[in-house]
Amino acid sequence: MSMWKESLKIGVALIDSEHKELCDRIDNLFAACSKGKGKDEILQTVIFLEEYTHKHFSDEEKLQRSSGYPKVAEHKAMHEYFTQKIADLKKDIQENGASVAVVSKTNYFLMDWLLNHIQKVDTELAQYIH
Repeated sequence: MSMWKESLKIGVALIDSEHKELCDRIDNLFAACSKGKGKDEILQTVIFLEEYTHKHFSDEEKLQRSSGYPKVAEHKAMHEYFTQKIADLKKDIQENGASVAVVSKTNYFLMDWLLNHIQKVDTELAQYIH
């Protein structure tokens, strides 16, 4: 089962391909969890997200500024919230290890945040651009 669905496309090729890659990485984490290897995969996933979302959020924010999108500051604040949560998760894992509870909390947060953000916030951005 994949997190990525065609219905998540917002119609901006760069952003869609980045969203798909983010979803693929989270799918890998979920697959590892289902095999009892979530603890091994979680830190790598969080490090990937820390690096990749920096690029992705930068791309989205450039697109917003160039199109005159009126909710740039609000969208940027959401990105900063996500970035901070990922940094907190990474610190927690590095200091306390990847307990089942941390893996579960991370999975829930990622799935909930990404799907809500793509389906609501990024779709609204795409509608504005188009």
